[in-house]
Amino acid sequence: MTPGSTSLFVITVGFASSLLLSSSSAFHINPISPSRQRRCSAYASTPSSAENQSQDMDDINARLTKLGLELPPAGAPKANYQLLHRDGDLLYLSGHLPMKADGTLVVGACAPKEIADTSDTYLTTEQGYEAAQHCALNLLSTLQSYLVSQGSDLSNVSKVIKLFGIVRSHSDFIEQHLVMNGASDVIGEVLGKEVGGSHARSAIGTNTLPLGIAVEVEMIAKIKSDDNS
Repeated sequence: MTPGSTSLFVITVGFASSLLLSSSSAFHINPISPSRQRRCSAYASTPSSAENQSQDMDDINARLTKLGLELPPAGAPKANYQLLHRDGDLLYLSGHLPMKADGTLVVGACAPKEIADTSDTYLTTEQGYEAAQHCALNLLSTLQSYLVSQGSDLSNVSKVIKLFGIVRSHSDFIEQHLVMNGASDVIGEVLGKEVGGSHARSAIGTNTLPLGIAVEVEMIAKIKSDDNS
């Protein structure tokens, strides 16, 4: 599917694309709050050390259950890169795709509502938001898989530093930031506001993405040091 214009887009180079493998285990996206699709997530940026240190995996699992979400199985890269690279207490996650539980990808370009509503080849902002939610769940799954291999789990994440989102867009689409709220909202709700919801973020549009996907999201996260600082 090709957006209907050749106007200039911001093109990002050097980002990694990941095709995550998925099992048949069912999980579904339950949009956290439709009203958030029309505004940026604005969380306070002041860390709460008490929340960071007291949180455990039971708390995270309880939030997932309350939200009606489930982490998909962790996947593997499909090209010459790693899904995650560690440098000290920082974890750099490659671009993750909007893969659903059945292994299908959310494809298409986001377009203004008046265009998307009259064409099966374009997505609305709300549909893009849901695609970004899938990206976020896959990012969290990769994080969990790595941390478990290190004898820990998601409760060892002390801060999500930044998300970087790329939205496949029609030339007239200008709501990339609202699409990316899908990823921000999931990560903030699952990890807690101070750990996951106070990240920095960029959201850009492009005329194409690998495999025709609608959204791709990268993450930088910080984990607790051995001294729990």
